[in-house]
Amino acid sequence: MPSSTATINKDQRLALYELVRNHLGGLGDVWIAMEAKGDYATAERLAMEFSEGFQLLADLGWDREDSREMVELTMPREDLTEALKRIRSEAEGGVSGSESDREQREAEEKVNARFQLARNTCEELLARLGA
Repeated sequence: MPSSTATINKDQRLALYELVRNHLGGLGDVWIAMEAKGDYATAERLAMEFSEGFQLLADLGWDREDSREMVELTMPREDLTEALKRIRSEAEGGVSGSESDREQREAEEKVNARFQLARNTCEELLARLGA
């Protein structure tokens, strides 16, 4: 059994889980890059990102309602570092948000809070990993 690379709490886990799950929803982009565009370099890059996403999801758990208070991340340090950098980048994009009416803004603020927590979690874990 692999040793733990880092440990996160339940809220941090959920923030990362949401972004990983959203990213994995784009799995069809590998096929599009390969078949529709013939862009094999992009397909390979995406495949690596999705591979890291699935590794992280294995640690985070597949169920959104995971009951663990603390979650150990056991994937290899290098892979975890790359995944966290990508998630942090996506979270930074989400934190910036957009101008809109009050109802939409409130919904966005809720999502942005999750993005912010994911970004902070990535920063904390990357610091622990020395990256």
